[in-house]
Amino acid sequence: MKILAVCIGPTDGGCVSYFYRRIICELALSNEVDVLCSTPSQSDFANIRNFYCLPYSKKEQGWSRRFVRWFGTTPISRRWGEAAANIVANDYDVVLSMTSSIHLDAVVCGRCVAERKGCKFAIYTVDAIPAPGGWTRRRSEFRGKMKVVARNFAAADYLAASNSHMLAYQLGLFKHKKGLVSDVVYTVAPENYIHTPASDEILFLYTGELYGLRNPDHFFKAFRRLLKVYPTAEFMIVGRKKRLGNMKSILNVEEQKQIIVGSHTSDLAPLFSRAMVLVDIDADREKDPFLSSKIITYMQINRVILSETGRETPSRELFAGMNTVVQCHHDEESLYEGMLRAIEVAKSNPDFSERDRLNRSFTAESVTAVLERGLQSLLK
Repeated sequence: MKILAVCIGPTDGGCVSYFYRRIICELALSNEVDVLCSTPSQSDFANIRNFYCLPYSKKEQGWSRRFVRWFGTTPISRRWGEAAANIVANDYDVVLSMTSSIHLDAVVCGRCVAERKGCKFAIYTVDAIPAPGGWTRRRSEFRGKMKVVARNFAAADYLAASNSHMLAYQLGLFKHKKGLVSDVVYTVAPENYIHTPASDEILFLYTGELYGLRNPDHFFKAFRRLLKVYPTAEFMIVGRKKRLGNMKSILNVEEQKQIIVGSHTSDLAPLFSRAMVLVDIDADREKDPFLSSKIITYMQINRVILSETGRETPSRELFAGMNTVVQCHHDEESLYEGMLRAIEVAKSNPDFSERDRLNRSFTAESVTAVLERGLQSLLK
């Protein structure tokens, strides 16, 4: 196949661009792949045929988001897409827009290029767009994104989302093109698995951002009870955005000393080595369609995972029945019992091979194979 992959924003930084880059490089092993991006790339795009860079400044992106929020229109990203169609020299079988909630421009641009080239139009999203249930703060932004999604996703011949719950949510937001093909295409796990000796230190570790509907209050309440049983236990939070909720009103001064707040670091291996339990906190709502990339990373590490998640979520579906993944509801009692259970499992020399089959689904090869089969089906 001849494929043009469209990305907005940096392709060499951040977890989303990491997913895209891995998939694109894997696609390029057996297809003719060009990349269209808005910023110069410092990444090694192995086997890519052509890399097209059409600058799309932060100022332009900012105004584009305002137009989406205020009017549900995309004149700036549409203009960028028309310009992109002029610089892309080749013909394609498929234009693949790789998008997220903040980079919806990639869909508008991809549609422009696909229409100009007269080829199939595919979308792969790692986010539910617009994010449901309180994730999108401004009601006007939610309505604006709904309009953009309804108009542009309706032109798609293929739609992939990163889990089945998200795909079902996304498919319910627009009128499908006849013959639309849809797939679940997972996000890609890190390449380097981390296997370290078990730690005797009772350290719960959360890595990444705490923001939006990820509310740590329930965890702090349960952790306060855990300290009565394990007074030296610690909870470490490492990441950029660290919304600590009502920690200071939940924990007293002495209990707060057992909370370690660290700055963002790209070298998490030493922290994973220290941790006994890895913590994932999902949105504090039921039926949330997001599956954090964090827990996919955690699955590659020989540590017990404590997953705070709602009912009918992707985490409930994917990790049900696993001994090394302890799932808890968003409440103090469930989390307290889960913490005790996680410590018990961690000290019992658990068998992490139970994750092997699912982990193979998160490899770049497996993820890309699903995507490639879906794209090929468009050409029959």
